[in-house]
Amino acid sequence: MNTVWIILGIVVLLVSVILFVLICVYKKAPKKIKPKREKPVSKPQDFYIRQKALFSIDKAVMELNRSGIDTRESYQRLSFIMREFVSDMTGRNFTTLTLSELKKMGLGSLAGLIENCYAPEFALKTQADFKADAEKAKWMVKTWS
Repeated sequence: MNTVWIILGIVVLLVSVILFVLICVYKKAPKKIKPKREKPVSKPQDFYIRQKALFSIDKAVMELNRSGIDTRESYQRLSFIMREFVSDMTGRNFTTLTLSELKKMGLGSLAGLIENCYAPEFALKTQADFKADAEKAKWMVKTWS
């Protein structure tokens, strides 16, 4: 026999034994246990948030019609309802931001609706105006993405 074949056989045998040992050691080695991430508190579904906002808007309109609240308070409620809706949908608190801060954030439709709620002539606004603004708010709630 040629010595080259014997050396080649020994090398192949050694490589296969080393690979076998490495595989066995790797399988028996303790695996790093990754800490489980806490699941974030699940937020209510978008459908629930939308329905809650729509119900609140309808309730404000109904209370205004029954003369339970005045027009100014209706607009204040509408402003809060819309801010709360956007806060729930985005996960960021919009209830404490000023109107100018909302405009800077690029939320033009929300800022415009809330600006309408702060109109200086509250005494001149009629229930029909509030109903139209409430319908705008409902449309925004339905189409918000």
